[in-house]
This record gives sequence, C-alpha cells and structure tokens, in this order.
Amino acid sequence: MVAIDFNHLDADSRTLDRFPSDIRSWLCAVVVLGFLSFVASCSLFIGLSYRLISWQIRSKRTNQFAILIFNLVWADIQQSLSFLLNVEWLRLDQLDIDNPICFAQGWFVSTGDLASGVWCLTIGLHTFASVILDWRLKPKYFYLTIIALWAFVYGVSAIGVGMYGRDVYVRAGVWCWIHHDLDDLRLWTHYFWIFCCEFGTIFIYGIIYTILVQRNRSGYYTPLEADRVKSIANLMVVYPIVYVICTLPLATVRMASMSGYPPSLQKLCLCGAMITSNGWLDVLLYTLTRRILIFSDEPPDDEHGIDTFSAFWATSPKRFGGAATCEATGLPDHRASSAVSKRKSSRFRSAISLDKMLVDGKNDSESNLCGRADMEIKLVTTTHITSEPAQPADYEEMEAEARKNRPATPTGRWSDDDLNDELKLELEHIPDD
Repeated sequence: MVAIDFNHLDADSRTLDRFPSDIRSWLCAVVVLGFLSFVASCSLFIGLSYRLISWQIRSKRTNQFAILIFNLVWADIQQSLSFLLNVEWLRLDQLDIDNPICFAQGWFVSTGDLASGVWCLTIGLHTFASVILDWRLKPKYFYLTIIALWAFVYGVSAIGVGMYGRDVYVRAGVWCWIHHDLDDLRLWTHYFWIFCCEFGTIFIYGIIYTILVQRNRSGYYTPLEADRVKSIANLMVVYPIVYVICTLPLATVRMASMSGYPPSLQKLCLCGAMITSNGWLDVLLYTLTRRILIFSDEPPDDEHGIDTFSAFWATSPKRFGGAATCEATGLPDHRASSAVSKRKSSRFRSAISLDKMLVDGKNDSESNLCGRADMEIKLVTTTHITSEPAQPADYEEMEAEARKNRPATPTGRWSDDDLNDELKLELEHIPDD
C-alpha cells in the first residue's frame, strides 16, 4: 500500500485555482458532448424501461438482448455523468478537490468506464452464443449473471475507496480521479479490465464476422437470406470499432502517464471528449441496428437471434412474398422432329387438357402432363417454392396495422367517431314540442 500524504499534495493533484483560457474551451467541448450522451442515454433508458415493463405485463416475458442493451445504457449514463460534472468546475472557474463533486466525479469515472466495457463485451459474447451457437442462458442464470457483473464493477471500483477513503480521488488533469502516484490501483482496478474488454470485444466480433462470412460462402443460408446476412456480418465490425475508438485514446494516454510521459491538458480533454461520446454513439448505433428491440410492442422471441439485427445501410428485401422457379426438361433427340411436326396440334390439345384439369380439380401435374395417352406433350415441369421468415420490418408493419384496426374504446365495438355520429342521428329525430 503506497503511503500518500493527502494533506500535502503536489501541484498536479491539488486544487486548480483557475483554468487557463484555452483549456476552458476544450473543457466546454467535453461538457457539451457529455450532456449530449447523458440526454441520449437517459432517453433510451426511459424508453427501454417502458418497453420491458409493458412486455412483462402483456406477454409475461422479455428479451435478453433488450435487457443487455438496457444495462449498457445504464453504464453509459454513469460514464457521461462523470464528464458532465465538469460543468461545476467551469462554473467555479476552478477544480476544488474538497468539493463533494470531486468524489462523485471520480467514482463515476471508475464505474462508468469499467461498466461500459464490461457490457460491450457481454453483448458480444451473448451475440456469439445466440447467432453462431444458437444457445442462450436460462432466465435464472441470465439474471444471476447480470447481478454478478454489476457486483464485479462496483466491487472493483470500491477497492480504492476502501483502502484510502474519499481522499483517493484528487485532481487528475482537468477532472477528478485516482491519485497519479497510485499506479497499481489505477492499473488493476481500471485499465487492465478496460484493455481486456477492448481486445475481447474485437476478438469476439471478429470471430462472429468470420463465421458469418464463411457460412455465407458455403451456402449455409438461402439466396434471399445471404444478402441480409452479409450486411449483418459487416455490422459486426461496427460495434467494436465504435467502442475502441471512443475508449482507447484515454486509456493509452493514462498508461503513458504511468510510464512517465504525462499528456498535455489539451490532449487529455480531447480524449475525454471521445470517451464521453461513447454514450450518444451507443444510443445511435443500437437504435438504428436493433430497433425491433426498442420500438416493438411485443418482445421478440429470444430464438430469433440474427433476426433482431438490421443493417440501416442495406436495402430492405421484398416483404410478404415468395419466389417460384420453374424448370422444364427438353425432349429426347429422337422425338425432336416429331415434336416439331405436331407443334400446332400439341398446343391445341394441351389447351383443352389444361382446361379439363382446372374443371376436374386435379393437382398432380405430372400425371396430367405425362400420363395421358392422347397427348403429345412430354415436358416435365418442376416447381421450387421458397419462402422467407418475416423480417423485423414486417413485425413493425403488422403491429402498426394492428394498432390502426383496434377500437378506440377498450371494450366497445365502435370507435368514438362512430358513436358520436350515431348520437347525432338520434338527436336529429327528436320531435319538437
């Protein structure tokens, strides 16, 4: 345990009495992006809370993907709040480590960054298990896993507070965090796990992408599914890119600081602006690519893993339809001349025979075309019918149509407009006294 005299801090850790003018503008950018992430994350958090509660009331079930996104958004709220609290330092024009905001900011930096990484990796693992392995945890173990992950996040973050009390958070650049002399505490309670989450997220989504591409090339999916799966495979590259781009710069400069190369305050603000943008980028990304989980009136089945993804840049396939392919085999060579000489009579007789087929209601096309002695047609026609499962857009369209057809009153057969029209008609027939 490193002995630190918190009563006599060095210049890099004590209160900063006044921000330089150029640093204020950089810190304003951090606050603005933190506010954007906080508002976006809170909005999605409220929307998902409503969905999860309404699903449980209506259908007595939820969706595991939606619950994981819910937890990620909660982590993003804490992360964005940590940088939004810089508005207090801008208001005071100083960073006061004795202000209670300093401890709150240090705590949210620790929990928010770590939780965001943990839930990004967890969503990647769940996606791999669901999409590739077609396997999911049972509800009991799923919820126990969620509890264990949050216990891990808060437990690891609380180690420094347990060892040094509230004094553990001091000025670390332009916001409050763990004292710069506590390198081991920074590493093993924060950066080690963040780097594990970053590389783990890249690794797991890389495997998902590789397997989906390989399956697509090997004909694992139908032709109509192949184009959509190709777009979804490309989507698997986007998730780790967004997370790594947002989090890697700050983690890198902090590690460089531990090696004796502290970053400038401008560079630190730039890295802070990038990591606090993780919140609004997550909201934008998951709203565009997993909208069936956010806007659906009914919870999608957990069995439909890959069907809950939608690549917003891909062209939507034709919906509520099928594809039919007809293949006709040619006549043998020794019958070709005969077929040419009798083409006109064949056409006439085939028309009569097809009309009779429709009247008789027969369904065996092979016996009608090939098994009749009085016909010269010897073509064998094979029909392949393919169908596709409903896509997320189909569910949305069906739900919108269902809402239109619902009566305006909960128990009545007529809408309010129809009821008002009926009352008007009755009033018109009331005789005058």
